[in-house]
Amino acid sequence: MPVYELFCLARPQITKESLAAVIRTASNAVFSNSGVMTDIQSYGNRDLAYPIRKAGSKYTEAEMWQMNFLVRPAALPEIHRNLQIDEDVLRWIFIKKRKHPVNPNTHTVAKRAQRRLDEHGVHLIDPA
Repeated sequence: MPVYELFCLARPQITKESLAAVIRTASNAVFSNSGVMTDIQSYGNRDLAYPIRKAGSKYTEAEMWQMNFLVRPAALPEIHRNLQIDEDVLRWIFIKKRKHPVNPNTHTVAKRAQRRLDEHGVHLIDPA
């Protein structure tokens, strides 16, 4: 399953209970599709770089939060639909995170380190 990041902007006057409900709805969509939540962060109310107009209102600040999760790609439309319906949500974006590179084995790491030392003329073991 790929790792996704959901970054979301909500109305600045949203209550904690309403914000929790929005996050809970997105989380339930992840869980119902056999996904796993890895992180949730709230950044609080922040000024926006430019105003956002939604439902006849103009917003210059927003409540920002981020959620990281692993889920099948087929689950994203359900989360998108839930966010689209919610009037408290101003904007959101899904970001597919890159997979972490495989850790190199110790032999490869040692060879790289020795090559760098040789480039600088450093010898850890005195060749006798």
